[in-house]
Amino acid sequence: MKSVIDLAPVNFIFVALPCEARPLIKAWNLKKITQKQAFASYGNEFAVLTVSGIGKVAMAGAVAYTLAQYPDVAEPVMLNIGIAGHNRLPVGSCLLADRIADADSGRRFYPQLPFAAPCPTRGLTTFAQAAAEYCGDYLRDMEASAFYETAVKFSSSELIHCLKVVSDNSESPLANVTEDSVADWIGASLPVVEALLTRLAELANSQPTPDRKLYREALGRFHFTASNAAKLQSVLNRWRLVYGEPADLNRIDAKNAKDLLAQMEALLAEKQFYL
Repeated sequence: MKSVIDLAPVNFIFVALPCEARPLIKAWNLKKITQKQAFASYGNEFAVLTVSGIGKVAMAGAVAYTLAQYPDVAEPVMLNIGIAGHNRLPVGSCLLADRIADADSGRRFYPQLPFAAPCPTRGLTTFAQAAAEYCGDYLRDMEASAFYETAVKFSSSELIHCLKVVSDNSESPLANVTEDSVADWIGASLPVVEALLTRLAELANSQPTPDRKLYREALGRFHFTASNAAKLQSVLNRWRLVYGEPADLNRIDAKNAKDLLAQMEALLAEKQFYL
């Protein structure tokens, strides 16, 4: 029987805290992945859920490590679920991030929303430490910017999102938050989570996918890192659009995966120049 890590899930869920994971594990009957892992992970054929720990470095590491375990998964849905603070929104409110800012670097990211969001949307700012003051009409957390910046190396931006549940505000500060209350809020937001995953599944199924035989042929020919495997998917899609037919990998004399991608990118650029 195949282990969880041998399966090909389509949803990758990332949380910072075990209490955020608890209701999701229970609802989806996820099993702990017992193979040696750098991060606690749970999964089945539906989803893999990874608990990163708090902060940007931990989240970036969790995303990169987890996706590296599944290089054959094409264009996965990637979702960061967790708590966030807000100036005035009631605790327990569930919101989807429509823009993400990093307070330290100033970098901004704009998740694509080509579907009807199943809940209200808000801007989200990621801080290195829990913000002491509540101000502005934006959510605040400690992981989202790192999640998004890392996730876009592995999937399409339309399939990468951050869903946050308000845990604290100016009237109910962070000191009041307990593990049980976090689990309850996430559990109460499950209908929104599942509605979002349904919309993202529909979106993923509507997108053009590369020729699976070609993709697997390339993976069998060279060693691809997880990020290069994701890039290969994008290049194969673009090749079909630009040339009107699948790529003939036998005509590309490449030394390794990086060289194959570079040659295909060059051929695409040359073709587009003459179009």
